[in-house]
Amino acid sequence: MGKTGSLILFALLSFLALREYITLVPTRRGDHRTLFWTFFIITPLQYFLIAIDWYGFVAILIPAFAFVFIPARIALAGDTEHFLERAAKIQFGLMICAYCLSHAPALLILKIPNYEGHNSVLLLYLVLVDQMSDVLQYVWANSSASTRSRRT
Repeated sequence: MGKTGSLILFALLSFLALREYITLVPTRRGDHRTLFWTFFIITPLQYFLIAIDWYGFVAILIPAFAFVFIPARIALAGDTEHFLERAAKIQFGLMICAYCLSHAPALLILKIPNYEGHNSVLLLYLVLVDQMSDVLQYVWANSSASTRSRRT
């Protein structure tokens, strides 16, 4: 798909994952502008920074700047009921759905000496390790449960 296609695909996945997460999190009317910034400014900016190869800013945009901006924006809305809980839930969603997911296409753009053109192998390795972790956790949990049930 190339650099642009991968970035668009993962940006869309981040947007949809964040949207799904936010639908499960209780929000208040005072959070709407913060959510606007989260969805339409911070998340696309994260992927734009990856596209222009500014990894230094990619690494700190969400954990540093967005984590300060989100509570400040909620506070400016004047709605202080469950302030910390709401801010933390929005920050967590942004961290998982945008920051962590954005590192996958960043692997495709990474410039490694003597490894040019093989970056898709890094993404494949990431997916395989993640999937094997899930499968092995499931198998291990089921084998442990069956061993315990035989002992009783």
